[in-house]
Amino acid sequence: MNPTTIPHILTAGSAYLDIDAYACMVAMAELIRLQGGQAIAYSNAPCNYSVCSSLRKPGLVAAELPEAYKTESARYIIVDVSDPDFIGHSVPLDRVVAVYDHHVGFEEYWQERIGEGTHIEFLGAAATLIYREWQRAGLQEKMSCTTARLLVAAILDNTLNLTSSNTTEEDRTVFRALCDHAQVDEAWRAAYFSEVQTSVTADLKNALFYDAKTIGSNGILPPHIAQICVWDAGGVLDRLTEIREWFQERWDSWMMNVIDLQHRCSYFVCDDTQYQGEIERIFEVCFADGVAKSSVAYLRKEIIKRTLQPKLVK
Repeated sequence: MNPTTIPHILTAGSAYLDIDAYACMVAMAELIRLQGGQAIAYSNAPCNYSVCSSLRKPGLVAAELPEAYKTESARYIIVDVSDPDFIGHSVPLDRVVAVYDHHVGFEEYWQERIGEGTHIEFLGAAATLIYREWQRAGLQEKMSCTTARLLVAAILDNTLNLTSSNTTEEDRTVFRALCDHAQVDEAWRAAYFSEVQTSVTADLKNALFYDAKTIGSNGILPPHIAQICVWDAGGVLDRLTEIREWFQERWDSWMMNVIDLQHRCSYFVCDDTQYQGEIERIFEVCFADGVAKSSVAYLRKEIIKRTLQPKLVK
């Protein structure tokens, strides 16, 4: 079969879609089609709050596979996830030909399976990896404005407006190129974060649970960690009473990371005194009434990574 006629299905994690996964699926599918291939972005997972309604367009991501893709010849490309447990049973792993992820840890697993199709690197956003493919193809100038803006939002969200410690120089370079191409300025960026905050506060419970992750206890952090990223955390913190009720109905031990972009900090919410002590020790914070303010903004993956560093957990 000619490679250009093989259907390619772009998909991501099975639990939910954030803006990075959503943007990467759309961008990679568009690139394959520009190169003469057959590709579709597909997922039936719910979108979380980072995928604003203004960025969604009909037909960008299919919730059901068309008949043309329900064939054993179809090949899968996974974006923004590489842990097989998070991919879901709907993806036959033996038909995966490429993986693009900025969460490291499963490089060896995929190298053994697909070799050069493995693209797993520690970067701010998976969107940066996908843009790299556009550059290799020399087609970045043909990228649609819709796709470029999705990738801009993905980098903004995943790097906390380019302030997080996981932001690389490549992330910044790609971000500038995409902003120029999509004609995105400071006002657009502010409007994106404003829309995210409005979406979060309008449906706070679902926003929290769509971005909650079970990690299992590592002795430092509770086994369940929710994360919310907003421009101003005040509105979320004002609702802690009802938020606590939501989590206590589901889990005995949990933590919430509220990222405040305006003030470039995180608020850790945790009511378990055992975990509080460990978090205070490692992050140099102080809990009062179950809330601790950090000096910088942390992504959940940064929090987890820091607690796994041997010299810090002794």
